[in-house]
Amino acid sequence: MPTCLASSSGLLRSSAQHHSSHVLAISQCAQRCRAPGSGAIRRASTATSSKHEEQRAHVLTVLHKATSLLPRILPNSKPGLQGVSLRDSLGFWEEVLGKVYEDLTPSAEKREKDRVRVAVYGTDWMSGANELVTALLEDPFVSNEQKQTLRSRWKSQPEGSRSVRIQYGTSPSADGDVVHVQSSWLQNFGLPIEVTEFKSPSIGVLPDPETAKALFTADVPIVLCNPISTPVATAATYPGLRLSREHTILAVLSPSPAHPATAAHNSQVEGLASQGNVRVVFVDPARALHGLGMLDGGVASPISVQRYQDDVSGSNISSITHTVKELLPQGSPNVPLAARVVAVHAQTGRALIKDALATSRAVLRKAELEADAVLTATSALRSQMEEAKAKVHLEVFGVEGKDGDEIAKAIAQAKKSVQPTMDSLQWYKLFWRVDDVREVIIAAVDRAWCRDLERKLVFHAGRLAALQTSFTEAANSLCRSFPPASAYQSPVLHNSLARIASAPSYPITATVLTGPLHARQSQLRFPTERLHASAQRAVVGMSGSVLGGFGVAWAGWATELQLFGGLIDIGMSPETALGVGMLGAAVGVRWAVGRWEKAKRRWWKNWDRIGEGLERDLKATLTQTMHGHVLVVSEAACSGLDGLVGKRRAEVEELQDEVQTLETELSRRQVEVTP
Repeated sequence: MPTCLASSSGLLRSSAQHHSSHVLAISQCAQRCRAPGSGAIRRASTATSSKHEEQRAHVLTVLHKATSLLPRILPNSKPGLQGVSLRDSLGFWEEVLGKVYEDLTPSAEKREKDRVRVAVYGTDWMSGANELVTALLEDPFVSNEQKQTLRSRWKSQPEGSRSVRIQYGTSPSADGDVVHVQSSWLQNFGLPIEVTEFKSPSIGVLPDPETAKALFTADVPIVLCNPISTPVATAATYPGLRLSREHTILAVLSPSPAHPATAAHNSQVEGLASQGNVRVVFVDPARALHGLGMLDGGVASPISVQRYQDDVSGSNISSITHTVKELLPQGSPNVPLAARVVAVHAQTGRALIKDALATSRAVLRKAELEADAVLTATSALRSQMEEAKAKVHLEVFGVEGKDGDEIAKAIAQAKKSVQPTMDSLQWYKLFWRVDDVREVIIAAVDRAWCRDLERKLVFHAGRLAALQTSFTEAANSLCRSFPPASAYQSPVLHNSLARIASAPSYPITATVLTGPLHARQSQLRFPTERLHASAQRAVVGMSGSVLGGFGVAWAGWATELQLFGGLIDIGMSPETALGVGMLGAAVGVRWAVGRWEKAKRRWWKNWDRIGEGLERDLKATLTQTMHGHVLVVSEAACSGLDGLVGKRRAEVEELQDEVQTLETELSRRQVEVTP
């Protein structure tokens, strides 16, 4: 008959056998202590205790630094608010690391009662967590009272209880939320063990914060997952499950390691197993319970024992036991149990600190991505601003140098309209219109000076006002799009934007673009005044020349006729004097006419110069309007956000360096628990 697996593994021993073996172990231990080599053993025990104390002190040092660093990184908001998950909240980690500190600095009374915590949690009611705890802790040949206490453990708990704690005890009892049972599994690791089983939630329900905190602070968390009801990939994303932390066991419900379904499920957990932080096992607790049921009758027949062995072996429950042994440090038996339990807590504390730093690094990475997103948003807004600036010049002034150039067309049209008025001011008309030259030219310029362009500029000023409103709303929307706890939600920036928008110079008026038209038109007054003066000088010159010529001719005739008693004598004959006078008059008139035409050409040169200046002024005014009115709020928002991004990135880099320093210190000074 095959060897009984239960007998070989110690599962068939009775309470009396357990008691006798316990007495024998104590006597053997006493003999070893009296042996000649007991001094070396005590020295080894002292060295191990010193190593454990060094490890505890180191973890406490890093814990103090981490608890000082986390408030500068993690958001201080309640989970679920403002998009903060449970694992990213500062309050959650403060409670978790506070529990680590309590475990590493226990009082004398608590040190004696302290135990290694093993937590069992099922992702849903179909995960088989209840069956797993029963299969692990139930011995096949204990009393029915022991079995009933274990199997009805939830019935002894108060209504609404979310967990039950199970500890070793020779007499079955249920004191409050602690159930004492006689289980060889609880004594299988050389350390006092407490198993905490959490009530499995409904499918798709996340673990509550208290359960999540208990799972995080457990020394060995065991998470059960039924891939049929909750896929492994989905369970891995639950914020309350610490599948990424070291010393976590993920038990996947599967018929057996050799079953085809196990191979299908294995592909789902390859990614988790490759991380090296989680141990994955495939178990079938229902089959293990079925095997235990084969021995419930009290008589272990060969067939029932064989079926028990097949079911227990096929359920792969022993893989959880082996994995827990690998995770728990096997210290020297000469070291006090309390010190070894604290060493396990120190190992858990190191893993939790490492997980907290990994969470901090993930939060800092999110901060970097948020900074990149802010820069992307400001870059997109700036692109829209540049596009608007490029398009507005084409829309207002048209294509430069072509028929679509609105400024050149307006100036050319005005020149064409003024040209007849200037042409009508002939030299011979100056004698009776010399005093009206200035008014005539100014009136002609007023009628013709870029009237169509002025109306178009007033129209485009209205469009710019609408564009200003659009960009201002976009800038304010961008600044308000960040959560209240975000580093980019700046009341100072909001106040600055509101102050700019409420400034008296902020609104765009209808005449915001027409200022250069009136300024340049007023500049034509000076050339017109000069032209008016030239007209007056021309009239005076022509009049003087004509009168002088007539005077010479008259003097010649006066000499010939001996008028005034011969007092006038110019020494010329009358014909010569007449010719000289007419020549002088003609030369004077010609000179005056030339000066008048030259003055008009100079006036047209001033017109062209003022027209060129008008084009420059209009384009500069449009550019200034875009910068100082249309885009002033959006530009201030982009500049302010860029400044906040630069400041935030500097803070993130500094915090990343501090996190890296703590991670390096944690890994460099890692001390082994086992001697």
